Amino acid sequence: MRPIRVPIAAAALLLAALAACSPPPQPEGSSGPDPLKRYARADRVEMPELSGRSVDGGRVSLKALRGKVVVVNAWASWCAPCRAEAPGLSRVHKELYDKGLRVVGVNADTSLSAAGAFEKEAGLAYPSLHDPRGRQLLRLPKGLVNLTAYPFTIVVDPEGRVAATRIGAITETELKRAITPLLPA
Repeated sequence: MRPIRVPIAAAALLLAALAACSPPPQPEGSSGPDPLKRYARADRVEMPELSGRSVDGGRVSLKALRGKVVVVNAWASWCAPCRAEAPGLSRVHKELYDKGLRVVGVNADTSLSAAGAFEKEAGLAYPSLHDPRGRQLLRLPKGLVNLTAYPFTIVVDPEGRVAATRIGAITETELKRAITPLLPA
């Protein structure tokens, strides 16, 4: 008699996927350390080029967005906190687009169809680089974010340097707090 391994492997995979999701954002006004890490101008590191095919079949390039404030958000359709924060990211993208903000997602789904279905369902207003093997994210400076904990957000200043990071879901308020000082007056 053969041991049953498929259900155990599937359960292990599901648990690993759930463990990779970060906890939901802290409620507004809660005490504790600020999960949004901001960097002084002198301490900002260069954001590497992330480019390639988007989930919708287009092309994405951070280098092409130089001069804009760019929010890079790593997500996956199977990640509950990612799903919860996506509508807020879209709203902020639309609201501040004319002021020079661009949101770019980096999607980790192995299934392009699952990523596309989520983009359509959530009505994402911004493009997402499809990066199922994490090759693009491996270009990030070591220790900047936890590459295994989705979602995470990186705010890039107009000079192409990392101005802020957030591991875990980001609220609209947190996001605006991080990007407003970087936008033109």
